[in-house]
Amino acid sequence: MRVARTAHPTWEAALSINSLQAPGTPAHLWHWRGGLREAVRRSPDGSRRLSAAAALVPAAGRFPDFLTPPVGDSDVEAHFAAILSLPAADLRDDLRRTFAHRGAVPRWARRLFADGRTDEIVELLRWYHELAVGPSWPVVQRRVDAERARYTQRLLDDGVEGLFRHLHPSIRWRNPVLEARYPVDRTIVLAGRGLTVVPAHFCWGGPVTFLHTEQPTLVCPAGGLTSVMATEPGESVRRLAALIGRTRARLLAQVVAAATPGGLAADLGISAASVSQHTKALREAGLLTTTRSGPAVRHVLTPLGRAVLDAGQG
Repeated sequence: MRVARTAHPTWEAALSINSLQAPGTPAHLWHWRGGLREAVRRSPDGSRRLSAAAALVPAAGRFPDFLTPPVGDSDVEAHFAAILSLPAADLRDDLRRTFAHRGAVPRWARRLFADGRTDEIVELLRWYHELAVGPSWPVVQRRVDAERARYTQRLLDDGVEGLFRHLHPSIRWRNPVLEARYPVDRTIVLAGRGLTVVPAHFCWGGPVTFLHTEQPTLVCPAGGLTSVMATEPGESVRRLAALIGRTRARLLAQVVAAATPGGLAADLGISAASVSQHTKALREAGLLTTTRSGPAVRHVLTPLGRAVLDAGQG
């Protein structure tokens, strides 16, 4: 098993397109979603382009693997180059697999199948990435790095099986099978190929995987419990909000992924001063601790804080 070395720009783009359409957007995406909608309004032909992007990655259902090439590089242009260099025969095979069980094939897929060229798709993805993902990339990278650190610590403490048991609340390890909540029944046999785990900022609610790939890949929500705890209008945040207030409930859930004041402010769309005020109240309540090393400040959940999160989820 291996963990992706860096955030995956085309997975983040595809999953963010999905997040714009899906109900129950997590709290850490509320500020981003509002800003993107305003940016689309200002962009020439923005509404039409966004609708075209939404057709590529629908709120429910499959999307082709070629949109998220297995490139181990955070440079999005390297991913676009991989899409552009895909042979027409491979592109058509991917489209056949994706839409084989659907009664109606989208118009864009029929046109792409006919000409075998991805130029227009890449132009659309580049526009969307520059508008939606690029400005948020520091936040994306920070949350993914935090998740990778969590995976690494879990591997050191409990080994591979321990990591599998704690990847995400929607994932279950039943030796030798890794079970995940997924929209359709699928079985992927590793056959000695190993498994690449990709934590993703814009993945939430449950994992995602390629339909067909030489390297089995599991894309998991970055932030552990955050992706489950901070949904809108999730019962978890409502339960906590009734006890400690909505902003503090969201902040407590977000500490799992963003442990610094700057990270919390960026993810929640509030000021650094507000973060300081709310973390002080949570600290006095015994729900988190704060450590300082020079100018650096880091917040960590206490066992009581973790128990409150777990109780909110139940």
